[in-house]
Amino acid sequence: MKRLFINFIILSLLAGCTALPASIPFLGTPTLISSPQPTPSPFGLPATFTPDLFAINTAAPTTTPPTGTPAITNTPVPTFTPTNRPTITLEPLDVNLFTPSPNLFPSMQRSTSQLVWGSTCDGARSIQFVVQVVKARRLKFVTLWWHLQDKYSGRQTAWQGGAIMNDNDQGTYFYTLEVDQIADYRYYEDAWLVFQFAASTVTRKVLGRSVVDRTSVSLTHCKVFNP
Repeated sequence: MKRLFINFIILSLLAGCTALPASIPFLGTPTLISSPQPTPSPFGLPATFTPDLFAINTAAPTTTPPTGTPAITNTPVPTFTPTNRPTITLEPLDVNLFTPSPNLFPSMQRSTSQLVWGSTCDGARSIQFVVQVVKARRLKFVTLWWHLQDKYSGRQTAWQGGAIMNDNDQGTYFYTLEVDQIADYRYYEDAWLVFQFAASTVTRKVLGRSVVDRTSVSLTHCKVFNP
């Protein structure tokens, strides 16, 4: 009897479940609703972008100086004019500087008329002499002689040199004299470079001399031009 009662209850429950409406949410099969998904876009590079592996990130040039940087302006370089002082009257030449003979030196050229010494100015530190010499019997050497004569006093150096000039076997002789070859030049602020040429035999017997040039070449310290 007890078993029959239990079976009745179970059958009643089953019959009740079949009578429930099919629209009850928790008993129905869930329906998936698709929602639109965002479409991914590229990283922002154009389709045709090609990276330059050798490009360097450099700031664009500008004509405006950065703040706090003073602008550079071109300032004219001052020019200096040496103070003019009266030069002395040179003493008469020693007659021993000449040898009676035909003129063996018809022409002479030099590379400059102004030599300078010192470190505060630009200028020639050497001078080249080129002379034409008349062909003479027994002529072997042409030599260059020089000394300094202060422009504003009677002070001068002794004759020096005797430098043998080079030649081209066609009567042209040439020699380059450096300032450092001139003895005691550091004791002369502004002086004349006095020079003369001599032609001689193989035994150094003088055949003839040129006229002494006394005032065509100057040797000057830089401070005369840049006080």
